[in-house]
Amino acid sequence: MDWQTIIMQLCGLLAGGGIGWLTKSGRVKSRSDAYKVMAEGYEYRIAALHETVEKLNDAEKGHAVRIGELNKVIDDRTDRNRELSDRLYRSETEINRVQDLLNEANARIIRLTEERDEESRQKEYYRMWRCERSDCGDPRGRMPPNASLATLVYTGPPRRSEIASGLQIELLKTEETK
Repeated sequence: MDWQTIIMQLCGLLAGGGIGWLTKSGRVKSRSDAYKVMAEGYEYRIAALHETVEKLNDAEKGHAVRIGELNKVIDDRTDRNRELSDRLYRSETEINRVQDLLNEANARIIRLTEERDEESRQKEYYRMWRCERSDCGDPRGRMPPNASLATLVYTGPPRRSEIASGLQIELLKTEETK
């Protein structure tokens, strides 16, 4: 190796390294500029997203307050509905109790009316068969006081069930004749 070769190799090495260094640093610089621009874009986007998140958080707080108010209104109305349902139940219970008392009273009135009617029927029957003669103590039994009863025998007043069945028989006979 002679000195010219060594100088040429040194020059080539320096020139190649310099050119590479200059070229590579240019690429690095352009990449770093590109990365810098991208980073600024990302920072801008991140800042915009932070603002959006803050706005959404504020809106969420407002919605939470509104939902709390609406829940309070719903709770109040639910309590009112429960109160009204309880009042309705109590009034229905009272109505049913009064209705039961009325039914019992009506049943008693019906029973007393039937007893009164039965006694009235007996009274009319006895009045029809009363003996106005002086010989009512006749051992043959009571004698009819008028001619229309002369053929009949006294058997005591008819019971209500006997009258009802007699009326049914008479109704059937009148329907058959029509």
